[in-house]
Amino acid sequence: MRIIVEDTEEQFHIAAALEVTKQVVAKPESVITFAGGETTVGVHRELAQLCRQWRIDFSKMKAFTLDEYVGLSPDDPRSVSYRIRHQVLNPIGVQSDHIYMPDSMAEDLQQACSTYDRLLDEYPVDLEILGIGSNGHIGFNEPGTPFHLDTHVIHLASRTTQDKAGFFGAVGSVPEQGITVGIRRIMRSKQILLLAKGKGKSEIIRRALLGPITTDVPASVLQLHPSLTIIMDKAAAELL
Repeated sequence: MRIIVEDTEEQFHIAAALEVTKQVVAKPESVITFAGGETTVGVHRELAQLCRQWRIDFSKMKAFTLDEYVGLSPDDPRSVSYRIRHQVLNPIGVQSDHIYMPDSMAEDLQQACSTYDRLLDEYPVDLEILGIGSNGHIGFNEPGTPFHLDTHVIHLASRTTQDKAGFFGAVGSVPEQGITVGIRRIMRSKQILLLAKGKGKSEIIRRALLGPITTDVPASVLQLHPSLTIIMDKAAAELL
């Protein structure tokens, strides 16, 4: 476990973007899983900036998204797929046929999960980028989610819908389900980059990194990964 604590939010964004950039420079054909959410918005912006400044070629890499809201089209600005494409994948020049996203609009969601797992089998993930929810979720793997699952459909916890309410306008507008890469699949990634910022994440980071490994705090399983890097700002790290 490698822990990096940055003094400011800007330094946090830059440090995380540099980790991704170093991966692609070392292996241009890297497979990287991207996460949505507020934590990664600034990271995506800095990654695009590094791409422009250093003229780094991201065209050979393959990108997966970690999760999606069931029922949202990838063209819906509220969808994870839309935000990741427009925040980072398009700006850094990832080829459209190198971008993979779960089909959350499928009539058969279980089949969509199986299809996504087959793609992940074909393209093993070199770097998994994760945020952490205030209840300890990674992806949409909510508290109580078994560790042995691959890609699956899950009902979002009330804590998650409350946290996302501002983005959707109201709690009642947040989709009830998500499709997410499962914890077993996450743990199969060669490297994991966990990102956390803000005082509101300090308690759950303490529990995830220093507490017992339990499905009550899904992120706690990351303690077992052989190549885990955590980047935080001072506020998120204050209880460590």
